[in-house]
This record gives sequence, C-alpha cells and structure tokens, in this order.
Amino acid sequence: MKNALPNSKLTLLSFQFPFTNKTYDWNGIEIIPLNGKNKLLKKLCTWKKALNILKKIHREQPIDTIHSFWIGECAMIGERFSIKHHIKHVVTLMGQDAKSGNLYTKKLTNSTAKIVTLSINHQSELLKNHKLKSTIIPWHLNTKEFPELSKNNIDILGVGSVNSIKNYAHFINVISQLIKVHTNLNVVIIGDGAWRNELEQLIKKSKLSQTVTLKGKISRHEVLKNMAQSKLLLHTSLYESFGFVFLEALYSGMQIVSYDVGLAKTSTHWKVCNSETALVAACQTILSEKTHTKNRILISSEKQTINAYLNLYNA
Repeated sequence: MKNALPNSKLTLLSFQFPFTNKTYDWNGIEIIPLNGKNKLLKKLCTWKKALNILKKIHREQPIDTIHSFWIGECAMIGERFSIKHHIKHVVTLMGQDAKSGNLYTKKLTNSTAKIVTLSINHQSELLKNHKLKSTIIPWHLNTKEFPELSKNNIDILGVGSVNSIKNYAHFINVISQLIKVHTNLNVVIIGDGAWRNELEQLIKKSKLSQTVTLKGKISRHEVLKNMAQSKLLLHTSLYESFGFVFLEALYSGMQIVSYDVGLAKTSTHWKVCNSETALVAACQTILSEKTHTKNRILISSEKQTINAYLNLYNA
C-alpha cells in the first residue's frame, strides 16, 4: 500500500504490541505503539490514548481514511473517530471476529464503514452471525520468498498452530486409516501451541511415532522449503477465515485436502470434504496417483489486492 501511495503518509497505531512506547519507522510507515500489553486494566487508558493521538494527527494533517484491522477495539475506536470527524472508515476482519459472540460488531450496525472479509466462507459467517454485509478482498502472496520446487520427500504435510481449532485429532485419525494401505508414509506436522502435549500423546497412542514427525515451530524459510518437497497438504481445521497456508501450498505445487473452510474451492488440485471419512478417501486418491506434475498455482496477485483496497479508500 505504501508503494501504491508514494505521496501519502501512512501511520499505524498498534494498540497492544510491541511492549514499548517508542515510535519507530517500518518500511517508511510511522508506527506508534500504545503499549497496552493486553492488560484489561489498561484498556480504557489505551483507547483514550488512541483517540488523543488520532486527534493530534488529524489536526496536523487531516486524515482521509481510517483502516481498522479486526472487528474489535481498533474498529470501535476507528468508528467512533470517523463518525465524529466525518472520515472514511474501512474495517478488515482477520479471523474469528466473524463468529458469534463478538460484541464489538454492534458498533458497526447501521454504520457506513466499508467492511472487508477474506473469503466467501468468511463473508457468509459474518452475515449469518451479525447481519453485516461485506466486500471480499483476499490476501496476496509474496512469491519472491519461495524456493524452487523439488522432489516429494514428504507425502503428507500439516502446517498450523497446534490448538483445538486446527483439529489435529482428525488429522491423526486420517493418517491411522491411510497407514493401513500406505505402510511407508512420511508425514510431517509443522507448528506449535497449547495442544502440543496432547498431539504427541495421540501420535504415540495411535502407534504413529515412526510415521509422523512433529517438527514444532520452525522459520518461515524452512516451512516453505518443506512445502516445496511435499505432495499433499492435509488441513483438518474446522474454521478458517482465509487460510493463508492454502495460498502457500498451491504455489508450492502441493495438492490440498481440507474441509470447506476459508477460501476452499474444489478443483483438480483441491479436494474439499465434509467428513473425516471423505478426508481419508481424498488422501487415498491423491496418494495412489502414479504421476502428478507439480505446478505453481497463484490465486490472487498483489496488484488485485491493493487495487481493491484503493477502490474502498477512494469510494
């Protein structure tokens, strides 16, 4: 966005992180940390600080657009300031803020703010739970980060935080079924999180210690390197707003098996399933293929994403 608007000033107010009060420059963008530290008792102070800083910025150089990320405290403050000063407001949802129980969505009822979701599933979730309409703008992928495609040394790859949402219990159950036919499977899981101990125990209980390697948290470079040498991404998450890992997998020449979450869409390289049994069958089909040419697939470009946001900024 900074490159697309070279003559504009972009300032970013970060409510909770990093834990500092020091303003700094990031790629030509002024970052003002409010140092909330995710502490409940500091919330009101953080919000007041945000409003005062916005007021100061607007006084020195009038703000054209406020862009809030997540329907949460940032969107609440952005909405309040934009209404008072008649400024355009764009709100991008990022994940579970579209699910039911998010009280901040009430602040956007009857609002003129432009709301952005990341996929059809994400848009539908927001409309179903909160009756809020939105425009879909998918994220783009920086293709310069990716290594060359290589020979498949990994049959099935899992990538994502090790938590209850990612639903690794289904992942392990699928592998348990597949190993009965494909006895020499090489399965790798990349990620770490609160459910790691449970996942390790489940792998042992399922007698898959020789089949499944849990790599934990590794660098992004290493993640992409693993993707470049993997045949299939098995993604058992029950909810995704977008699923950035899908973009990465497709550009890494992988095939995907997943539930209907995020930007999932059935195609020759993506099998979308509605049950654990269907996941097993889909993986079975892909693993049984004699030949498959790895091709990079790019769903959306940086230009498309930036232009879509510029259209909202200028609306």
